[in-house]
Amino acid sequence: MRKSLWVGMAFAALLAGCASKGVYESDAVVTETFTVNTNYEAAFRRAGEYVRTCHVQVQHAYNVAYAWRHVKGEKGAPDEVQLYKVSEPAKVLELISAESASPSTSKVTVTVLGEGRWDAAEIAAAKTSIQSATPVCRKGGEG
Repeated sequence: MRKSLWVGMAFAALLAGCASKGVYESDAVVTETFTVNTNYEAAFRRAGEYVRTCHVQVQHAYNVAYAWRHVKGEKGAPDEVQLYKVSEPAKVLELISAESASPSTSKVTVTVLGEGRWDAAEIAAAKTSIQSATPVCRKGGEG
């Protein structure tokens, strides 16, 4: 019994090590950087609101569920919003970072996986949402 438990744990650890990191490893990522006329903390809050409104708090086809995490930037790195499927937490599908460009403007970078619904239309929706301070979900296509 113990041996099978250890074998199962070792197998799970092996599979976890092979998991894709999504936007961090893909060659197909699509990225856009733009300026927002607000401080970086407000831009970051807007990014979180967009992700919650358009992905996390929405019923998706096939009962796909998304979640997000806030990763605090260390040593000058920007804070990040990472969006992932609940069933695949290691695979980041969308990454939004915000950093200060000046006291009243921010530089926001949106990176998506570049596969399926994670494309330029997703970036356009995120950009519109963050710049307008109102979540605007992409038109067409389920996620």
